[in-house]
Amino acid sequence: MATKNDKKEPGQIAQIISVLKRTIELDRSTLWILIIVVFLALGTGTTLTVLSFASNQVLSGILLIVITILSTFVVFSLVLSKRAEKAAYASWEGQPGATGAVVQTLLRRKWRGSNQPVAGNAKSMDLVYRIVGAPGIVLIGEGHQAGAQTLVDIERKKLQKIAPGVPVHSIYVTKSDHAVKLSELLKTIKKLPKKLNRSEVKVVASRLTALGINIPVPKGIDPRRARPVRK
Repeated sequence: MATKNDKKEPGQIAQIISVLKRTIELDRSTLWILIIVVFLALGTGTTLTVLSFASNQVLSGILLIVITILSTFVVFSLVLSKRAEKAAYASWEGQPGATGAVVQTLLRRKWRGSNQPVAGNAKSMDLVYRIVGAPGIVLIGEGHQAGAQTLVDIERKKLQKIAPGVPVHSIYVTKSDHAVKLSELLKTIKKLPKKLNRSEVKVVASRLTALGINIPVPKGIDPRRARPVRK
């Protein structure tokens, strides 16, 4: 039986408005870009619709009205999604735990692991994240390059014993020439060559579970509350 304290989940329109407000707060140029996109979509559709009615193609004109409205909404949503993701990554850049928020997006797909670090240094805030997918095992170092690389090397040695022969990739989200930006992390991981099938990924993930996770999420970005935009 429903109570007064029960809260309904926000609808799609409410979610879009919330994302729009947050994105504009982070990047004001988003508003003008969206206005231009909507204007172009509506302008193109309206022009085609007018031409259809002018040619006495009433049915085509009515269909174009519907298509124009739907296509404008779709284009608006896609552009907003991209801008929201870019603004979010820019605001998270350099914050401890930001990598976990990006990893969480991958775990919704064909990857296994955790959005929490598997190793870290509490003083320097250097962290290591570990995920498993078709390319093999991916270790993501965050923080300072030297400290993160040391932690990654330690984890790599553990993996050689638990999952021998499985490819291990190292990626760093640090302020270094050898690192990638937070906004480029997903793209970098997606470019890794596929080496394992689904069954092999499952087996490797099961073995890695034995290593456990005993590093708390640092103050900064909380992956459980962060909401990267889905692609």
